[in-house]
Amino acid sequence: MPLRRWEAGVREYAVPVGQRVRGDDMGLLRYRTADGRLRFWTLKEIIQGKSIQRVTHPVFVVFPIAFASGALLLDVLSRFALPGAPLAASYAMLGAVGGAFFSIITGFVDRSVMRPGSKIRSVATRHMIIQLTATAIFIVDLAVRWADRKMAKADPLWLVLDAIGLLTVLLGGDVGASMVFRMGYRVRDSDRPVGQTLAPDQVSSE
Repeated sequence: MPLRRWEAGVREYAVPVGQRVRGDDMGLLRYRTADGRLRFWTLKEIIQGKSIQRVTHPVFVVFPIAFASGALLLDVLSRFALPGAPLAASYAMLGAVGGAFFSIITGFVDRSVMRPGSKIRSVATRHMIIQLTATAIFIVDLAVRWADRKMAKADPLWLVLDAIGLLTVLLGGDVGASMVFRMGYRVRDSDRPVGQTLAPDQVSSE
């Protein structure tokens, strides 16, 4: 009896066309294809999370937003004499930079499988540029504050950079969300929006 759609989704994971693999034949480094051959995951597939049956980019995008928000909040509280807040905010900004790095790497890999000239790739490029800008602001913020991170109160410039960086990364996140919730893009090659077929100029190359 043929598997229902959701059952097939549990047992199979998106891999390159012609190399479908059962979920129980997968490992962290390699998997067995339908014709019985063992194949190592490529670096791109590992970064995308295919070896663990998860998408990775959405996992990392929350960290820059969360850490940048925390940095701004702590800097604001430091102006009301919260002890140690500027130091904690500086480490939070360091976390934002680190989170942004992994978010950029995974996002760049996802963008690389999109067909050149397609609408979805154009939106992904805009998303990438905004997030790169936000990361640059985080790095400037971190560099400006680092030598004085043990001050009793945050410098007003830090607050300005915090706010600009946070607003920028939120804007980039909104563009990224529109790719999923408005355009129906899914990272995995075989995924399509429920009840909808993407237009030819929107889908990723396969």
